[in-house]
Amino acid sequence: MKIHIDKRIELAFLYISIMGIAVRYWVLPDIRWWQQALLFIVTMIMLNAVWIFHYVFNHWLNGRFPFERSVTKRIVIQLIGSWSVVKTVLIICSMLVIHRIVPSLSESFNRLTLMALGVGIFLANVVISLGFIANQLFQRWQADQLRAAQLEKEKAQVQYDNLRNQLNPHFLFNSLSSLDNLIDDDPALARRFLQQLSRVFRYVLQHKDRELVPLETELTFIKNYVSLLQTRFDGTLSIRCQIEPDDTERLIVPVTLQILIENAIKHNVISEAQPLPVLITTDHEYLTVSNPVQRKKQIGTSNGLGLQNLTLLYQFLTPKPVEIQDTDNQFRVRVPLVG
Repeated sequence: MKIHIDKRIELAFLYISIMGIAVRYWVLPDIRWWQQALLFIVTMIMLNAVWIFHYVFNHWLNGRFPFERSVTKRIVIQLIGSWSVVKTVLIICSMLVIHRIVPSLSESFNRLTLMALGVGIFLANVVISLGFIANQLFQRWQADQLRAAQLEKEKAQVQYDNLRNQLNPHFLFNSLSSLDNLIDDDPALARRFLQQLSRVFRYVLQHKDRELVPLETELTFIKNYVSLLQTRFDGTLSIRCQIEPDDTERLIVPVTLQILIENAIKHNVISEAQPLPVLITTDHEYLTVSNPVQRKKQIGTSNGLGLQNLTLLYQFLTPKPVEIQDTDNQFRVRVPLVG
C-alpha cells in the first residue's frame, strides 16, 4: 500500500501550523522563539501522523469491513475506532508538550480543558473520517459507472459485429447470384467482379477487429464495393463522393459506409424507372450519406436495429451524436468524424 498525501492537504497542514504560531503569541505573549519553532514542528508531525493513521485505518477497513457487507457497521467502526486511537494519542502528546515544552500551560490544563480537547478531537476526527468515507464511496461509484459504460460499449460492439455478420452473408449471396449471371454472358466482367469481391472481403477480414479506420482507407474499400453494386444493379444505382481533402485522415468505424449504403438499398426502390442516387459528403465534422426517398412497399428483412446499433457504438467514441434526418423527400445520415 502506497500512502499518498495530496499537496493541498500539506498546504492545509502548513496553514494550521502557522495559525498556531499566531494563536500562541496571542495566548502566551512571553513564549520564546525556540518554543514556537519546536511546537510548529510537533504540530506538523502530529497532523501528518493523524492523516497517515486515517489513511492506513481506512485501507485496513476496506479489507476487513467493506461497504458491501454493511454500510452502517463500517461507518460506526470507522468513526468510533479512529476517534478512540487519535484521542488517546493526541491527549498523551498534548500532555508531554505542556510539561516538556510549555510548562506555563500546565496550570490551565484541567478536566474541563481535557473534555474540550476530547470533543474537539472527536469533531475533527468525524470530519476526516467522513471525508475518507465519502472519497471511498465516490471512487466506488466512479468505478461502477466506468464498468457500466464499458459493458454498454461491449454490448454495442457485439450488436454492431452481429450486424456486420448479418450483412456479409446477404451481400455475398447477392454478389454470387450476380456473378453466376455474368459467367456465361460476360466472362471478362465476371473475372473483374470476382477480383473486386475478393478485395471487399479482404478489407472486411483485415479490419474486423479494429475500432476505427481512416476515412481514406474506408473510401478505398468503398470503391470496390460500389463497383460490385453497380454491376449488380446494372447502372440503376449511382454513388457519388464529395470528400473534403482535409477529412481523409479523420477516423470512422470500419464498414460504416457499407452499412449506410445497404440501408439505402434495403429501404428504397431501385429500377430503370426509378434509379437511386446516393451522395457521400463531408464538412470537416461529419460524414453525410443521403439519398432521395423511394420507399419500398414491403421490406424483406429489417429489424430496425442497424442504424440504432451504429448510433450506439459512436456514442462511446465521440461526444458528437449520429444524426438521422428523415423527410418525405430526403433521407440523410450524418456520422461524426473522429480524431
